[in-house]
Amino acid sequence: MNDGKRIKAIIGTVFTGLALLAAAACESAPTRFGAVKAVPADGAVVGFVSPSGPPSDSDDDPGREPGGTANLEKVGAAAMDAVKGSTVLSFQAENNGRIWEVQLAGPDGTERLLEVDASGKGVSGPRVKDTGKEEKARVMGIVKDSELTYKEAAEKVSSSVPHGKITHMSLDRYHNGLLVWDVDVVTPDGTWHEVKVGAKDGVVTKYGQRS
Repeated sequence: MNDGKRIKAIIGTVFTGLALLAAAACESAPTRFGAVKAVPADGAVVGFVSPSGPPSDSDDDPGREPGGTANLEKVGAAAMDAVKGSTVLSFQAENNGRIWEVQLAGPDGTERLLEVDASGKGVSGPRVKDTGKEEKARVMGIVKDSELTYKEAAEKVSSSVPHGKITHMSLDRYHNGLLVWDVDVVTPDGTWHEVKVGAKDGVVTKYGQRS
């Protein structure tokens, strides 16, 4: 083979190699561009947005966390909207505050139970409690005599136990017929507090603590 033919053969081989490399690059391109984003060392997926949307500035407000005053206000409002003309008798946290069982009293003393999620948007129920005339009359008396709403009671508890989260609160008569909001509160260190708020005078009384 003369020098001219040898040079042409070399050039042809080079171009063939370049073409093969280009084809390989094209085949791998969709895989590279369609790959999942890298996960950093702390385990957070880069660019991931929660289905519920990015957290707002209010997420740093303890009152908006499960058991906070703003959270309870949303839950209570949703419950009363579902049962028109009703009054909140109690809240009970379930599933670490993601769900709340709310007990309501109607104008005639009929009690209803329903579940509301922490956002106040999801409601299931209500279910009617089968009570007699005597119990209905008692409930009507409780609602009539109370001068402190659940929101006002929760605010007093929040001031009395800073950073505490309410897990239960109920309106009822206790010793000597005293009408109170009976409230269970847990603080960030895991300590439970029992707090009673007078439903007429708003006086706050704190009882023993337990871990």
